Amino acid sequence: MEDQNTKKDFHTRNLDIIAQLREKKMREQEEKEMSQKRKQDLVVKLKSRYVKEEQKEIKQQVSLPSINTPESSKNRQSSLKKEDLMLEQKQRIQEKQRQYLESIKTRQLQEKQKKEEMIQRQEIIKQSVKQKVLNQLSEVAQFVTKDDLLEQDSGSDDQDTQKVKLKKYPFITDLKQWKKKQRIDDAVKVFIMVGGYGDIAKALIQRGWVKNPDSGSPCFDFKFTLHNSEIDYNNLQDFQIVNHFAKIICLTTKVGLCKSLNNLIWFNNVDKNTFYPRAFDLSDEEDFENFREEFKLSKAEAILKMYLHLFKKKDANLIEKIKPQAIIALSVCRKMLQDINELIDQQKQTQVITQKEWDILSKDDLNVQALAQKKHQAWLAKIGEVKPLKKKKKSKLEKEQEDSIEDVDEFTQQIIDILQKFKNRFPQYYLNGVENIWIVKPAGLSRGRGIQCYKNLVEIEDHVASKGAQWIIQKYIEKPLIVLGKKMDIRQWVLITDWNPLTVWIYDEAYLRFTAEEYDPKDLENKMSHLTNNSIQKKGENFYKSDIEGNMWNQEQFSDYLMKTHQVNFMEIIRPQFEQAIIWSLQSVQDQVEQRKNSHEILGYDFMIDDKFHVWLIEINSSPDFSYSTHVTEKLVKEVSEDLIKVVIDRENDKKCDTGKFKRIYKAKSVLEKPASVGLNLCLEGKKIKKVKG
Repeated sequence: MEDQNTKKDFHTRNLDIIAQLREKKMREQEEKEMSQKRKQDLVVKLKSRYVKEEQKEIKQQVSLPSINTPESSKNRQSSLKKEDLMLEQKQRIQEKQRQYLESIKTRQLQEKQKKEEMIQRQEIIKQSVKQKVLNQLSEVAQFVTKDDLLEQDSGSDDQDTQKVKLKKYPFITDLKQWKKKQRIDDAVKVFIMVGGYGDIAKALIQRGWVKNPDSGSPCFDFKFTLHNSEIDYNNLQDFQIVNHFAKIICLTTKVGLCKSLNNLIWFNNVDKNTFYPRAFDLSDEEDFENFREEFKLSKAEAILKMYLHLFKKKDANLIEKIKPQAIIALSVCRKMLQDINELIDQQKQTQVITQKEWDILSKDDLNVQALAQKKHQAWLAKIGEVKPLKKKKKSKLEKEQEDSIEDVDEFTQQIIDILQKFKNRFPQYYLNGVENIWIVKPAGLSRGRGIQCYKNLVEIEDHVASKGAQWIIQKYIEKPLIVLGKKMDIRQWVLITDWNPLTVWIYDEAYLRFTAEEYDPKDLENKMSHLTNNSIQKKGENFYKSDIEGNMWNQEQFSDYLMKTHQVNFMEIIRPQFEQAIIWSLQSVQDQVEQRKNSHEILGYDFMIDDKFHVWLIEINSSPDFSYSTHVTEKLVKEVSEDLIKVVIDRENDKKCDTGKFKRIYKAKSVLEKPASVGLNLCLEGKKIKKVKG
């Protein structure tokens, strides 16, 4: 046993010595090439300098006046002086040239001497290394045979390339030359990994691939990056595989998704409001104005719902207080339900909600003066001069609402009828609550940074004006599905392998992210109650105190909870809604994303579920997080990394190979040009306008 260990140690030392000698030889060759290049550059510079000086002399001679021309003696003397000066100048130039040549020769001799000294030192090192090898051979010669040495030299190229640390060669742009320089067989595949993703790199290495350590090198077969900008699409070869499509930001940014879903009507007869909470780009003046109107109309609906809620509780005092607002809200909601024929018949076009009506509806909201006082109190609380007021918890009576309503008066019945019409007409009826909450998101940030919830229009306008960035505002889901008292969202991985035809894969495993604190729609400033991002929640005091380990569940845990608590089957009720929203969102951008074979994109879809088990798409993330943030993600990331390589690498050679937990859910026909009229039945309807008697 000891003999075998000695033999292995000897083999290892030999490999290290041989690798060192190879590296030194390569360095010598590179230095020799660089020295020859410097000499050639020096000769070229010197020749160009001589040519310039000769041209300069010729010009000066031509510019001198002719001696043979008749002129005064005074002029002749001045011309002779000029000739003398020119001669002296020429002599000085020649002297400088001679000195310059001598300095070059001296420098070359010095460089030659240094090079000879370096070669001598390298020879001494080689001899010493060689002597050490011979000494080691003599020590273990009795254990090593000729067959052993031959077996060592015939090891597989794949193993050698993985064990030896590869060098960076930024001046090499051809993959074959790079492999030759690294002494790698042409059959070996090369990959570049940027931004972590260790499990994906591990899966490739297990398949015999080698990693190029230069992230900016064009020498690769497969490149996986964190950002789209790290891929040079203009110089990609057809065989090179990359993990991003160009112009994917029309889908993976908050602004891009908000605007792109408007194009869905051209590809499918689908209303985006059925799966995507209405959103507006506040950097667009027209969109901002549309949001203001939508906010006011949502406020009218919220007041009617609040009135009905108070009527169920039989709170006469609050009902009397809110009734003036409810009367105006009822009038506004009736105007919202008017169809196009009724609007045409109106003699005078009126706004759905006037400024006078809004003043009544918003009388309990913050105004500019109240907002300034609130901000001042918040500042005092921040510096410790005033303790923040404790918010009263809701009573059980407020949390529980009876479905049946008894002893309904005429006005209340009108509200019930209007809300029933809203329920039938507007797909986001159940998304709206009694608080009219909206969520403001910075367009350029991720991981929950800069997000804030508001229910007052004046606060939203102040927030957007003071920050000076691009903002997206979206209707907040006021009645989400609450699990163990907490709000949650779901991260679902999706893989796009082609845009022409559009080919979509979904991963069989999703995971849930919970807030660390219980959901409270009254406390909008508490991010630990409203935002589910792990990067936000892990900073909270109650993150590690939560009864949900890591504030995450896997899909199986959630599926069991739904069945036991609500008798809802996840795979039959929830999962189909995921798939439908994914397909619709991708269809909306299929004419914007640049198609390229040998490209793919892994996306992270974020969904929420309301208390009626309706699924809502929140946002789509490019390069989703593959870190081991919790015990749930650690297991899933390892599995999805291996399965991703099965789809994008293994399946290229074998279409029937195992794709792990990735399942293809959609494959469309080729992308068509945007048609002139496709989607909803855009037919023109109308009726004769009645004449006005006057």
